[in-house]
Amino acid sequence: MSQYTNRSPVVQPELAREIAPGVMVIPDQYINLVPNVGIVIGTDAVLVIESGMGIENGQRVLHKAMEVAGSKPLLFTTTHFHPEHAFGTQVFKGHATILTNTTQADELREKGATYLNMFRGLGPDAHKALEGVELVMPDETYHGEKTIDLGGKQVVLHELTGGHTRGDQIIFLPHEQVLFTGDLVENHSFPILSDQDASANRWIEELASLMHFSPSTVVPGHGELGTVELMQEVLNLLIFVREGVNRRIKGGQTLEVIDQEAARSIKERYQDWGNDLWIPFEIRNVYAELTGTPLKLPALF
Repeated sequence: MSQYTNRSPVVQPELAREIAPGVMVIPDQYINLVPNVGIVIGTDAVLVIESGMGIENGQRVLHKAMEVAGSKPLLFTTTHFHPEHAFGTQVFKGHATILTNTTQADELREKGATYLNMFRGLGPDAHKALEGVELVMPDETYHGEKTIDLGGKQVVLHELTGGHTRGDQIIFLPHEQVLFTGDLVENHSFPILSDQDASANRWIEELASLMHFSPSTVVPGHGELGTVELMQEVLNLLIFVREGVNRRIKGGQTLEVIDQEAARSIKERYQDWGNDLWIPFEIRNVYAELTGTPLKLPALF
């Protein structure tokens, strides 16, 4: 496993590489709070996927996009509303048409200020990156699915029912067979179910439904690019957690015991996965969904 580092969360556009004709990715370099950023180049327009966290990162991504676009118009979207993916969006206002799924826009409106304050508390680098951030709503929204023709480059925006967030969105290029998953898939990093709207059950359903795309290249929210096998690994992990918790519930174990024993089992099986601080959140989320009881999340900090 490549270890994530706590270096300053700076997107590095100079490292952008082409992963398919007209499809570029700025890799996260395994830096915490930096996403993989996409740039899709058509003959008529250019689509940018993710801004990075804060004004400076947004400017870095915008400048790279303008460099490759030339005089072509820009479109901009995000896979979900979380700060490291979307809180540089204000930089694109007036330079690009900002487009997201409706549910993501609603979630940003409802939770954006709360997450801004939460992420500012993640340390001095995060606090600095988020200085001056203003929440910007999209210029356009859609329900369900929207296909965009960038000129010789078809892009499908697809709204999901909510797994990682209530407003998850994937971006798929059918000709190039490239899928941008956002944080529904991270490379060997435990899935994050951070609030009441996250759902392990829906996450499992979403990943299973995405298998029909059969992508050749999967661009995860964080970590090295992969194939459909990367999606399957995350799906298998979530199913393993659900089956383990369900078995312990049927065995009459209390939540406190399940917290300990399920966590131990998960860590033993997935020793090379990072971000294990999210394992208790996965267990609690699954427990609440299986038992129909209120979700009680552990303290994050």
